[in-house]
Formats: sequence, structure tokens, C-alpha cells
Amino acid sequence: MVRNRIRILISAYACEPNKGSEPGVGWNWALQMAKLDEVYVITRSNNRKVIEAFLQEHPMEHLHFYYHDCAAWKRKMKKLPNGIFVYYKMWQKEILPIARKIVKDEKIDIVHHITFNEFRTPGKLYQLSVPFIWGPIGGGQFYNSIFKDAYFSQKDIYKEKVRNFINRCYLMFSHDIKAAVKKANTILIADQSTESIMPKSREYVRLLETGYDLSRNEVKTYDESLTINEERPIRLLWVGGIWPRKGLKVLIDGLHDSQFDAYSLSVVGDGQDRKAAEKLVREYGIESKVHFLGALGYNEVNSLYDNADVFIFTSLRDTSGNVVLEAMSHGLPVIAINHHGVGEIVTDETGIRIDPISYDSVKNNFIKAIEKYAEKPQLMKQQGLAGRKRLETYYSWEKNAKVLQTIYDEIMRKIISD
Repeated sequence: MVRNRIRILISAYACEPNKGSEPGVGWNWALQMAKLDEVYVITRSNNRKVIEAFLQEHPMEHLHFYYHDCAAWKRKMKKLPNGIFVYYKMWQKEILPIARKIVKDEKIDIVHHITFNEFRTPGKLYQLSVPFIWGPIGGGQFYNSIFKDAYFSQKDIYKEKVRNFINRCYLMFSHDIKAAVKKANTILIADQSTESIMPKSREYVRLLETGYDLSRNEVKTYDESLTINEERPIRLLWVGGIWPRKGLKVLIDGLHDSQFDAYSLSVVGDGQDRKAAEKLVREYGIESKVHFLGALGYNEVNSLYDNADVFIFTSLRDTSGNVVLEAMSHGLPVIAINHHGVGEIVTDETGIRIDPISYDSVKNNFIKAIEKYAEKPQLMKQQGLAGRKRLETYYSWEKNAKVLQTIYDEIMRKIISD
């Protein structure tokens, strides 16, 4: 018997193929659910060209797109500081009548808001007359003052404090958040920090907002006779946008303070803090060991994962971390701060988590973790393989889709029974 496909309308402001972060989240959820359901997506007109080019090369059944952007004068607002969020709210308001027409014309069963996936922006589609799902949502991480020395600029610390204040205001005063919490049939939450700040008046479902395509790569080849020394230093890899909240300075400070020097560090990425980080590395006299490679393509980064021994994730504020999943897919152990989403993704079996007690303890414990792997190279393979296994068990896109499909099916069962 052929299963009837549930008709899903997805709101995905950020939605692009072959991208990471929010655009990748929007795209991959739509792609995965179209394998199981009839999926209709509302996204920006700005995404149309790249989406249609991809679908022309890779035709996909059961996946339909609607595109909308606000007027040109409104789009200019995105260039202002934090203007993207003002524009996004206008976009969400404008797509409501479009969504209402799609619901009617296509006989939509469920509306699902996916991106932006931060808790502050549930959109407006909870107002529609069909079941509403929100999430997985994140963004509930707050600035921790112990990391004040991890920032290159006092201005960035000020921005983090302002963000804390704005988050609290949204939680107290946002009509959309309160209405979405009340109306949503299901709210999916990506990480422990976000769940801790959401209203306690209802239950939530935990599900990571992102996932990994297990077919992209296999586990790296390990050197069974590896010995770490100055001739063959431990190869450390850091990947991400070099932005204030990514915390690269923590690692650089730790390496400078340490007597351990049998290491090489490859830094992949670009961003606001790159020049400051490079300058600090030169001031510390460790430029022969720390290599800034810039933003690289997928194949280049892929080979770096396979060539590395340990992956280091220093993020001070992140819902999850796509690069952590990438590292685990290659079989790399991960050293990370024990907070937010990564504090659950990484376990004691798949890496080393560092408790955020003080700045000195964090930067020192990063180095102690590196030294531990250097002393016990076999631990890198043991934890790396465990990390790949954990990824396959909990964090694949296929696993995510099955969880979400169960939620869709349950909603439809309740509708039929009523």
C-alpha cells in the first residue's frame, strides 16, 4: 500500500544548496522531508537562481518553491547595523497572506517554521488555521563574563552584553514568542541552553537543528605507529568563521602560555578577527607553528580533516557547530568547551570537554587536552572512531528526518481521530 504524503509548508528565509549555517539548515530540512512528504517552501527571491540551477541538475520530486522579497527600499535596510533582523520581520509579515493562499490552494496539512532558527524569530505563520511546528530553534546562549579576555575588542564584549539584554527583552515582551509557544503543536529545541530559557509552561522536543550527510566521506586513515615529537608534531585543526564569538584567541593564548611546542595548527576560515589573530600569533612568536589558510573549498577542507590528528572547537557561543559534525565524520577526536550544543554533541568517549570555570582554566585545559593526545596517540583513533559512530547514530540527516516524520505522523493521527 502506497503511503499518502503529508503536505507540508515550510518557512525557510535562509535556504540554499551547498551551503552551511542557516542556509544549509533550511535547504537540508526541505530536501530530507521531500523524500517522505509533499513539501512546499517559502523562501527569499534572492535564493531563486541558485535553487533552480541546482534542481535543474538534480531534479527533485515532491519539492516546490515559492519566492518572495520585500520592496527594494526595504531590502536596503539589510545594510544597516542589525538591519537584517528588521528586514526579516517585515518579510515574515509579508509572506503571511502568501502562505495563507498556499495552505488553501495546496490543501496543506502542517506548517513548519525552520529558518531563521533562533528563538527570537518564530515568524507569523502560527496564525494560520493548520497545525504549526516551530524549530528546531536555538540562539539561547548568553555571553559569559569569564570569557572577557577571549575578545580582541571591548566593543565586541559590549555587543555581547547588548545581545544578552535583547534576548531577555524578547523573552519577556515578544508577542510572537508567546503566541507561537501557545499555538505550536510541537516546538523542537536544538540545544540545552535554549531549552533552559524557554517558558516552562509546556513540553519541548530536543532535536539538533542541523545534521550530516554520511555519504560525503569515510573515516580517515590512522597511523598505527604514530609517535608525536618535534619531527612529527601533533596536527591540530580549527575551522570556522574567525569572528569574536568563535573564540580562536582562547587557543592562541593557551599555546603561547604553554611550554608544549610539538604541535602545528591549521586555521581554516576568514572573518572580522583574522588580522587581529594573525598579529597576535606574530607577537607571540609562534607564526612558524600556526598557519592561517583562509576560506577554502570543500575538497581542500576535506583533505585537511583527513590529515589532522585532533579538531579544536573554541566557540564561546553556538547552538551546535556544523564543523564539529564534519570533524567527527572523518574520525577526529574533538576538544571543545563543555557548554551549549557542543557540550552534548561531544562526549567523554568522543573527545575532551573543558568546563568553563575561568579563562585561565579553559585556555590551560585546552593545552592539557592536546598534550594528552600527544602522549597517547592511540586515544585519537579510539575517540575518533567513537565520534563517527555517534554521528551515525544520532546526527545524520536521515535520523533527523525520521524523528521529524514521526512528529508529522502523530499530528496527522490526532487530526484524523478528532
